[in-house]
Amino acid sequence: MRFSPLQTDFALNICQEYQMPADLSTGILIDESGAHRDSTAILRMLAHLGPFYLILGFVALHLVPKMIRDMAYRAFARNRGTIWKQVKRVTGMGDTILDKYRGMVLGLDDDIAVKMPGWGFTTKSHGKKKE
Repeated sequence: MRFSPLQTDFALNICQEYQMPADLSTGILIDESGAHRDSTAILRMLAHLGPFYLILGFVALHLVPKMIRDMAYRAFARNRGTIWKQVKRVTGMGDTILDKYRGMVLGLDDDIAVKMPGWGFTTKSHGKKKE
């Protein structure tokens, strides 16, 4: 599985190609069966995290009505910054450093740490080719 922040040109082009919104509050997944958004995208991604999450995602996709799933997704998306700050405060977690995952993120350029300082990228890619 590879990722791309919606703020990159790469992601904007993919969203346009698949006629998906490039709204930053939207989760988008493009897989072998097409393009998915919001709760469907998140639940389909769970299949890549192991058997427990595969079952959880399958059950939620098929038993919880899409309207209810998407309402819950949008409520979480609206409040994710506050939720994350509280999780960090309660658990004592620091900021996440994502440099070791840079190869899994499509559409990044060498200035990512400067352009988007809160994203967890601290170093340049040192010549890795762009996707």
